[in-house]
Amino acid sequence: MILNSRNNLFNFKFPRTFIPKEVADKYRKYLNRMPGNLISEPIDFINYSIQGVNLPGITFDPIEISPNDGTITYHRGSMPLQNTVDRQFKVTMQLLDGYINYWIMQDTLLYYYSKTVKDPFINDIKLQIMDAEGIHLISAVFEKPILNSISELDLNMSSNIAEFTTFDLNFYYNKFNITLEID
Repeated sequence: MILNSRNNLFNFKFPRTFIPKEVADKYRKYLNRMPGNLISEPIDFINYSIQGVNLPGITFDPIEISPNDGTITYHRGSMPLQNTVDRQFKVTMQLLDGYINYWIMQDTLLYYYSKTVKDPFINDIKLQIMDAEGIHLISAVFEKPILNSISELDLNMSSNIAEFTTFDLNFYYNKFNITLEID
């Protein structure tokens, strides 16, 4: 029997070096005070809150040719593939108590855009796609990514119950490598 795909069969985690040491040191003390002391490293806390990854589709704009008879025909363009693909992706994260993961990510974004940071890119990020049995089928590596934006935080005094809410991180990448992992 062939199964339908499930949207939660992926493995996506930021690399251990994604949260800069300066930002991690700032939040580690707070995380160690949390009841149960389950997560003490900010990167583990951030990876725990990842809910989804959104990859844009691929679109090729055709070239429109109009012969002398007044009709229009469409042809494939000759533009290089890397210039036709929208090279960005979005990571959706669950807002956790005290919005602490939002503040960690905001500080991380501000760190990467500070004048003291010399590296133009963050470390490569890997997305793994699995089948229903948990076997990795495909690995997609976003090479030379940059964290571009963090969505707004919507606070409201009229909503006083804990609910599942999210925020988004937007990334641009320079190269996308897909590796088939089927033996």
